[in-house]
Amino acid sequence: MNVGFGAWRFFLAFLVAISHLWSRMIHGPAAYAVWGFFVLSGFLMTYVLQNKYGSSVLGLRDFAYNRFLRIFPAYWVAGVLGAVAIIALPHYGVSLVSLNPQFAWPTGWVGWLGNIWLVPLPVGNLLVPVSGALAVEVGAYVLLPLMAFSRPAAWLGLILSLLLNGAHGISPENFAIRYTSFLTAFWVFALGALLAHYQTVLSRYSHPVLSVGLWVLNALVWLVYDVWPWTYGLYLSVLLSGWVVLSLASAKVGRMDMVLGNLSYPLYLFHTTVGVFVWVFLPPERSFVFFLVSFVLTLVLSWLVVVCIDERIDGFKKRKHFKRPAPLP
Repeated sequence: MNVGFGAWRFFLAFLVAISHLWSRMIHGPAAYAVWGFFVLSGFLMTYVLQNKYGSSVLGLRDFAYNRFLRIFPAYWVAGVLGAVAIIALPHYGVSLVSLNPQFAWPTGWVGWLGNIWLVPLPVGNLLVPVSGALAVEVGAYVLLPLMAFSRPAAWLGLILSLLLNGAHGISPENFAIRYTSFLTAFWVFALGALLAHYQTVLSRYSHPVLSVGLWVLNALVWLVYDVWPWTYGLYLSVLLSGWVVLSLASAKVGRMDMVLGNLSYPLYLFHTTVGVFVWVFLPPERSFVFFLVSFVLTLVLSWLVVVCIDERIDGFKKRKHFKRPAPLP
C-alpha cells in the first residue's frame, strides 16, 4: 500500500467534507475522521518533540512557533472569508445555518476569543464552522510536550479522559458533549502519544491494507446499526485509527503523498464556506452536484492557500534541529 500520512490526512478531510456537503452520505465517518486526526496529531507531535525539538525551553518555543505558523495564517484567512459570507450571503437568500447551525456571527468576548485564538471554550457561533475541533487540537498542543517526554503523563491523560467519557455515559443522547469537549477528546491525543512511545514494540503489528480496510468497514456499520457511530463505533474507530497510524508510519511515499497532505488542512478549513457561496448559484440543497462543485472549488482554493500562504510562510519556520544523544550501550 504505497500511501502515507499525507494521503491518510486527505482521506480524512475528504470524509469530513462529503459528510457536510452531501445529504445522502452515510453517518459516522466524519466523526471518525476528526478523532482520527487527533490520533495522528498526538503521534506526530510526540515524535517531532522527541526527535526534532527536544525538551529545552528553546526547543519548546520553536515547536510552539512552528505550530502557530502552520495553523493560524490559513485559519485567519478562512475566518475572514467566513465573515464575508455571514455579512453578504443572506442578502442573496442563502441561509448559512442550513449548512451548519454554528455558522453565524460570534457573540460576547468568549465567542470572539475562541474564534480568533482557537481557545477550546464553548464559543457557540463560529466564523469557520469546523473550527471547534481545531480548537480542541490547539488546546492539546499545550499538554502534548508533557506527554511526549513522560509516558506516565500520557497514560494519566488517557485514563482520566476515558473515565470522564464513561461518567457521561456512552449513549447517542450525550454524543455531542463527548465528541466536542476538550476533556473528553483528550484521551485520543494521549493514545497517539503512547503509540509514538511504544512504536518500536508495536510496529510488528503494522498492516496498512488490513488496518485501513477495517477502519472503512467500521464506518459502514451505520448501514445496519444506525446508533453505532454515536456509541461504541467512535471508540473503535480511534483504536483502528491508531493501527492505521502505526501501519503507515514507516511507509515509503512520494511527491503525491506530500501534495495530498498539504491540501488536507485547507480542504478541512474551507469546504463549508465554499459551499455556502456555491448556494448562490445552485439550489439550496445538499445534492451530489452541490457536493461535487463545492469540493472541486475547495480543492482549487486549497491549492492557492498552499502556494500563496503555506509555502511563503514555510521560510519563516525555525529550522534548527535537536539532536538526541546516542543511546548508552
